[in-house]
Amino acid sequence: MRRTMLRSFLVAGIMVCGVGWTASADQGTYQTSPIFQAGNPAMLRNGAVTLYRYKQRLEVRVATSGLNTNSAYTVWWVVFNNPAACVGGCGPDDLGNPAVDAAVFYAAGFVTGNDGTGNVSAYVNSGVLPAGVDRVLEATGDRLEPGNGYGAEVHIVVRGHGAINPGHVHEQIGSFNGGCNPTCSNQQAAIFPPVQ
Repeated sequence: MRRTMLRSFLVAGIMVCGVGWTASADQGTYQTSPIFQAGNPAMLRNGAVTLYRYKQRLEVRVATSGLNTNSAYTVWWVVFNNPAACVGGCGPDDLGNPAVDAAVFYAAGFVTGNDGTGNVSAYVNSGVLPAGVDRVLEATGDRLEPGNGYGAEVHIVVRGHGAINPGHVHEQIGSFNGGCNPTCSNQQAAIFPPVQ
């Protein structure tokens, strides 16, 4: 009898969890893209980027190598909220076009070890960027337009800040031009077209 009650309880529990999960969750979708040398999509690097898309949120996981050892890097969201307004595919030339409704802002930062690899994750919710987030270009008030998680074109950029500079690492991994040692430059990128 006790086993029957326990089995009934477990089956009921699984059914309740399953119903709640499938009925209300935006299960989303994902895309995986090879990572390439910034500015040269034909020059693939070792690694990949996976973008998880939901209606109101984006999540990214970057796994890359071939970076300078013991160096600082940042990762940047480049979101084209209206990719249909891009000319010949979305790229740097479209960032100044108000119709594209683009935004460029901080995702994450990391420091490489002796192997020159980087693994980092970040997410962004739709709506206005919170105060204090470093931004290079802001869209018309929003980082990701509400409800546009599937419709935006998203580029992920890995930016190098040079060898780690003790006492300034927080600047090197937390801002666009922070702690450049000696210079900062875009190193790698990945592109994700909209899925709608």
